Amino acid sequence: MPSSEKTEKTETRLLAVVEGGGTSFRVAVCRLENANSDPEIIARDEFDSSHDHPKQTLAECVAFFQKHNPQNNNRTSGYDALGIATFGPVGVDENHPESYGHILASSPKAVWRDVDFLTPLKNACQGALDGKPLPVLVETDVNAPALAEYLSAKKEDATISSAAYITVGTGVGVGLVVNGQTVHGRMHPEGGHIAVHPLAEDTFPGYSWGKDVAPFGGIQTVEGIASTVALTERLLQRQEQKGGKISNANSAQERSALKNLADDDEVFDHAANALANLCASLLLMLSMEKIVLGGGLMSRDGLLEKIQKRTVELLNGYLPLPDDMGTLITTSKAGNDAGLQGAIVLAKHALTRGETPISKKENEEE
Repeated sequence: MPSSEKTEKTETRLLAVVEGGGTSFRVAVCRLENANSDPEIIARDEFDSSHDHPKQTLAECVAFFQKHNPQNNNRTSGYDALGIATFGPVGVDENHPESYGHILASSPKAVWRDVDFLTPLKNACQGALDGKPLPVLVETDVNAPALAEYLSAKKEDATISSAAYITVGTGVGVGLVVNGQTVHGRMHPEGGHIAVHPLAEDTFPGYSWGKDVAPFGGIQTVEGIASTVALTERLLQRQEQKGGKISNANSAQERSALKNLADDDEVFDHAANALANLCASLLLMLSMEKIVLGGGLMSRDGLLEKIQKRTVELLNGYLPLPDDMGTLITTSKAGNDAGLQGAIVLAKHALTRGETPISKKENEEE
């Protein structure tokens, strides 16, 4: 064939991905056909991590990847890349291998402190036959979906350079992409702990967990007001004032009481205000072009609209804002899979940044 003509030889790649959470770990194997395609999930599972036995949780993840190892099907290599998105604080600086992929000692999850996430997962996914190093990327479970949301937004607007992802559950996490890169710096963003301006006459002292270990003692912070732990404590405090018995807001059983509240209950007004304070701070400090909210609390009807409206009120006309605030502050299209999609993006980036060719073009002459 003439030298000007080219044929494309494509080798399918397999990606291993992990989303590590405080209540469950989700794992998946994805097929990547070429560099321009989106990875396709071909196997997935979920394992309980709420029992606080890290070795058991990691062992279940390892068993999953061993079960689906490509070498089981006469493939010469193992997985082509591994992406890990996990709760933090976690070591994300590859220049410090002693802490990279390790839960840091400052983690509020005591049994996970100093646990090495990376080594067992990497060993399970590493090919034993070809001896090639496995490309790996580790990120927080908020920075990873922030990157995924940024890349998704960039498909619609090539000029966008920043995005934030906020997850709201038992804690509040913030992931940031600025100039196309996830933000690390001294560690990684911990925006859930910034101070906020509470609603008028709010006497709630902040969640009790933060008293000894959180910035500002957990008083008038985003997480100290908007997390489900804080909202439950507020609810229990209200019940106590009415003669009820106060219990432990850290228990899942007590937090389930939030499910029975009406969407217009005042506790969600406080959550909306705290999260709007966070959005306003991100817009003022980093000039964010996209803010995406996720997590269990964001399933509440009307909460997103409250956050959008309150953000406009707080900014007080200082910044130009779109008429449709849904184009600036929104929820993730990935829904509950936002974290897993973030881990998938990490695995793909780990593969492609190493300049591993996914598809080759070769000149073929007659």
